[in-house]
Amino acid sequence: MPLLQDISVDTVAFPWANRAPRRAVQSTIAIAIALIVGHATGHASAGAIAAGAAFTVGFAVFHEALASTLLSMSILTLGIASATLIGSLAAQWTPGVILVAVIASINYGLLADLSATAGWIGQQCAVFAIIAGGFPLGPHYAIGRASMIILGGLLQITVYAIAHRFRRVTFASQSAPPLHYRLRNRVRDLWNAVIKSLRSSSASATVSYIVRLAVTLCSATLFYRHRHLPNGYWAPMTAVLVLKPEWTNTLSRGTARLLGTVAGATIAVLSALYLHTTTPIVFALVMICAWASYAVQAVNYALFSLFLTLYIVYSFRFGGFSQPAAAHFRMLNTAIGGGIALVVDFVWLSFAFVRDRFVKQPVPQRS
Repeated sequence: MPLLQDISVDTVAFPWANRAPRRAVQSTIAIAIALIVGHATGHASAGAIAAGAAFTVGFAVFHEALASTLLSMSILTLGIASATLIGSLAAQWTPGVILVAVIASINYGLLADLSATAGWIGQQCAVFAIIAGGFPLGPHYAIGRASMIILGGLLQITVYAIAHRFRRVTFASQSAPPLHYRLRNRVRDLWNAVIKSLRSSSASATVSYIVRLAVTLCSATLFYRHRHLPNGYWAPMTAVLVLKPEWTNTLSRGTARLLGTVAGATIAVLSALYLHTTTPIVFALVMICAWASYAVQAVNYALFSLFLTLYIVYSFRFGGFSQPAAAHFRMLNTAIGGGIALVVDFVWLSFAFVRDRFVKQPVPQRS
């Protein structure tokens, strides 16, 4: 039976020592460049797509590197660009979108069993494939969107590389080992993790998680496409972010995500109704919310979800989309996606309990 303190950890716990305001500033530079260039050249949508990629790749700085942070950022950029291309090409056909969701579930589930960073990369690839599946605009658009993803990722990588190059090293004796040495060790560690996973009893848990992911993503995708929900891809996107291997974690993340999204959407609607927001002000709000998302992402998930929602809504507003509409759609689809994830996980947990409680009980022998 999950305890209340376990369920509420993503909502009420605030370990402020994990905040990262300085590194957050560095990660927002690429987002600003992409938005400004897109707006100045009359390609605001393309700039927003590149900024979205830069926003995601910027989080690689806050994760344990695969062998180096630049390598992690590069792999993530290639992964989300490939996922975007595949998802966009399949977007015109619901069976194709479902197939992509299943492949994304398998990829995410397998990578999550290797390491936290590998699992996070798999999760982001799934998110970008899901988002791309909501834009059935043909091959030309698919290639263009994937190109903007690569451009945004490269922009973030360039900013990080320049900042890293000019960062002063205090103690030369504490410099990191050569990249090829770290890469060799990391590949060896990942290989050992794969072998251990295949040989251990956790393989069944991995399969269970993959099946739950696939069922959840397919259910959410079929629901929003059948109902023709505006920006309905937010539903399966929320589901993949909320669903965790353990039921308690799913419930905790789902609660925090919903509370943070509702609070962020409410603030966005109120600001649209009562504040006169010019384009420069909206741009400033986008940057503030992006910075805050980076700064508190390891502090509290509900607070992170609040700033993430504001970032997305204001980004839509900067691109000319209705701010209240974006907030309403985000709130609705988040509730749908989070609800589907919780229902699927609860049904699966109940089935497993009944199976373990009754099916596996030894049958008493009659004398």
